[in-house]
Amino acid sequence: MNTRGMGVSLPPNDTMGNLEKLKNKLIKIEELGFEAVELSLHGMDVIRNGVIDHQRLEKYRSLLSSFNLRYTTHAPYSINLFRQGDTSIEQASLTASLEVSGAVGAETMVYHVGRYIGEEEFLYPHTWLDYTQENKQELLVEEQSIMRKLGQLGQQLNVRIALENMRPYLDCPYYCYAVIPGSLVEQVEAINHPFIGITLDIGHLYLSHKMFGLDLITELRRMMPHVIHLHMHDNYGKACFSSEKNQYELAPIGRGDMHMPIGDGEIPLGDIFKELPAEFNGYLIHEVRERYESEWSGLRLRYERAIQQEQNMHWRG
Repeated sequence: MNTRGMGVSLPPNDTMGNLEKLKNKLIKIEELGFEAVELSLHGMDVIRNGVIDHQRLEKYRSLLSSFNLRYTTHAPYSINLFRQGDTSIEQASLTASLEVSGAVGAETMVYHVGRYIGEEEFLYPHTWLDYTQENKQELLVEEQSIMRKLGQLGQQLNVRIALENMRPYLDCPYYCYAVIPGSLVEQVEAINHPFIGITLDIGHLYLSHKMFGLDLITELRRMMPHVIHLHMHDNYGKACFSSEKNQYELAPIGRGDMHMPIGDGEIPLGDIFKELPAEFNGYLIHEVRERYESEWSGLRLRYERAIQQEQNMHWRG
């Protein structure tokens, strides 16, 4: 399969916030032969209260441009265009994220779509609003309008915006429309902008497939015409509660959005990769947790094995 390239993601921690640590990490990524890196914008600490720190941004731009790597970015997780009350800061932060992405030469920015109930509210059900379908539709239409404007800015900056299918949680199954991939497809089609597409997160897709009883391939085929970016990681298809955060406690029982290297869980990677086009105009990003960094050197081989498995299955058929 021909793609824009393969890379790994860097989480929002002190490595992203420290230029010297980030430099060493980028050296390692380049030496391992990856073509791309996904940067967490919130880890860079260049946006505060919706305003860009241009002096700090310039330091990042200078460092990143010194490597022969290509970049994608992830907008801050905390941005929620469906947040109760005034969302002007949310919109300003998302616009700033796109501008920062353009400044560092990123080709794609991943965006976590609006959530009816923010993750920070999960433990406080008394704060949840009881949205009617009409209320939800109004929020979706508002997001469509905002995204079209951002699509125009993205087109000027040459940065595509990729809306991600979201992971489900047991304690708040329908907090976000994008836990159902088909609903995300409907939103992207309603936005209808050439610089707006989908980030296919295969781990999230598998969790939704298991939790909601969705047909994996049907959902995947609905998404594929709009997929411009790919997050690759593995899990066992067991959704967990939002309060379950400790990966070292969850791993022994295989619960949650584990973000393991592909091949370590039970996602049928051959079936998924079979649906990808021969010419995929996007990046393949291994979005594995930091605890699996020691596995980076073998990630490309894991992918190639999954592709070979799919080809062998096709040949036998």
